[in-house]
Amino acid sequence: MTRTVRRKRSTLARLRPFWIVGVVVAGFAAWGGVELANLPALRMQSLDVTGAVHSARSEIVARAAIDPHANVWLLDTGAMAARIETIPYVATARIHRFPTAKVWIEITERTVDACVRDVDGRERTIDAALRVLETGCARGDVVVFTLRSRVSVPPGGFIAIPELTELENDARALGPDIGRFAGFAHDSYGGLVATLGDGVAVKFGDDADLVAKGRLIEPILAELGPRASDVRAVDLRAEATPVVEYRPLRPIHPHPLDKQ
Repeated sequence: MTRTVRRKRSTLARLRPFWIVGVVVAGFAAWGGVELANLPALRMQSLDVTGAVHSARSEIVARAAIDPHANVWLLDTGAMAARIETIPYVATARIHRFPTAKVWIEITERTVDACVRDVDGRERTIDAALRVLETGCARGDVVVFTLRSRVSVPPGGFIAIPELTELENDARALGPDIGRFAGFAHDSYGGLVATLGDGVAVKFGDDADLVAKGRLIEPILAELGPRASDVRAVDLRAEATPVVEYRPLRPIHPHPLDKQ
């Protein structure tokens, strides 16, 4: 007697009769996903921008380039932030989304650190990272770095000039005393020359022992008393023997009435 052996049906064979149903369900799911993504309620309803002081709101919105017909939850916020951060004053941009379709752009701006004046007299405002924030000097109370070279970097770019890096490093080396100086430059030999707020030039020479040399300035000027107002420069290149240079005496012209 022959015994019939039944083979177990595979999972694929059991599901084959239902493939049409599966296709229909998948189609409805895809259609539903498209409809959900395009719901008017998920399009941007409001847009807030905070933290922008120097950067125009209109420019931030333009760089964000938000499609008014797009689902805000499907926006590429990383790309939006990257575009906004190309604005010169913007340090960071963060995109927040809230139900149902509110967008908040949070801006952190860069801080004005100094002004750069190139050999042609053109000025640019920079931050501590040497990024150009705008043309011209935004503020008159910041340190001015005067260069012997030309600068053609537009706002938003970084000034990668060794001369500027050296000047900034020397200025930072003076620590808290940097506030006494209005500007820094190099002489024709590459030595450091710093200018005090009253216009007195301090010739440091090489950048060795800047702090020690800086401590000599106030005692020297204090010792001169009233004559300190006539000082043009203090030469500290030879730290052991500082030299004081005076402004030339102004000629005294008699008043016409004095001749009578």
